[in-house]
Amino acid sequence: MGYLCGVIILLLAVLVLCGLGVLHTYLFYPWQMRIWARTQVLPPGPPKGGERMRSDEGMGWPPVYVLMAAHNEEAVLGEKLATLVAQDYPGPLYFRIGSDCSSDATNGILEAQAAADGRFAATYFTVRQGKPAIINQLAAAVIEADAVFVLTDASVMLRPETVRQLVLPLLSDARLGVVDATMVQTGGRAEGIGLAEEKYISGEVWLKRAEGLRWGAMMGPFGGCWAIRAAAFHPVPANFLVDDFYLCLAAYEAGWRGRSSPDAIVYEAVGQSIAAEFRRKVRISSGNWQNLVRFRTTWWPPGRSGVAYAFFSHKILRWWTPFFLLGGALAWAGLAFLSGNYWALALFVLVISATLGLALTDLLLSRLGIHLAGARAMRYFLAMNAALLVGFLRFINGIQSNVWQPSQRN
Repeated sequence: MGYLCGVIILLLAVLVLCGLGVLHTYLFYPWQMRIWARTQVLPPGPPKGGERMRSDEGMGWPPVYVLMAAHNEEAVLGEKLATLVAQDYPGPLYFRIGSDCSSDATNGILEAQAAADGRFAATYFTVRQGKPAIINQLAAAVIEADAVFVLTDASVMLRPETVRQLVLPLLSDARLGVVDATMVQTGGRAEGIGLAEEKYISGEVWLKRAEGLRWGAMMGPFGGCWAIRAAAFHPVPANFLVDDFYLCLAAYEAGWRGRSSPDAIVYEAVGQSIAAEFRRKVRISSGNWQNLVRFRTTWWPPGRSGVAYAFFSHKILRWWTPFFLLGGALAWAGLAFLSGNYWALALFVLVISATLGLALTDLLLSRLGIHLAGARAMRYFLAMNAALLVGFLRFINGIQSNVWQPSQRN
């Protein structure tokens, strides 16, 4: 009997810890940051017209190098380059683009742009490198120690003031090494997962901005467009998949700070296909585990600093959520069975059936052109956590390459 009581207590502890883990990362921590934000005076928005021009006068704008890796991006590259040309940055601005063994019209588009504008220079790689390796090589070719790198993706479109707004916070804070843009996802439709993805990203945008103001370190840029001082740049190791998070955390590890700029706004078409987003998040999940292990002393113990607490609350627990869900479900079933409480067992079966049934219902109804927001959100949540689990398994098996295929966007 004593042994049985011990097992029941252990299962109860597992159930409680798993539940708290999920609730903290998805509910308690964002709620805590919202409570804090309500007591703060947030920075003002961008000044208007002539006021901005007067504030730019006499400022020591550093040289900026926009670095971008591109693989078969002909569908969006022309529009992307147009947004780069339109930048109103007051200081020296250069564009360095690496074509990663592109086989479509990407190289031709880059050649024409370089011929038309001397600020553009392209490197044409004949062997697939992967984005991190290309960014490493482009960054290594820059010799100005005071330079700022703006890392961006071909699918992300910039406003004319984006680069200037990314650099502006660096001018007033010598400790600031990383500045993220504000990502706005566009094109979400009811028939895809775009609306669920838009809602998730908008929540992440707000949370990262609050983290930068509260802890002096937002938990990783979105990767589509962000700035880092050349002095804070540490080359990404071979086969690391999530280069933006690695670069950001390496900068924090070296003593730099990071924040998100609400005025550096960029746009990206949201993914609509749940299968495509699943594959993308599997890759990101594998890279997350690389960074979890690499920066383990940054987040453990969680109470050592604000950065550690934010890292653990926002990222680590989020990455562990599929294990919490599985562990909590097994603990609940074990408790119901060992205690002989068949009402608890029946409730467990009901909850699992309702959860899976909701996702399955969405899958079936979507084929009939019927889209229910709640069912779609549940299917999205389960699919993304399944991607986290698959990504972990791939990490355990060993990551041999970090080359990628551009995501299909709306």
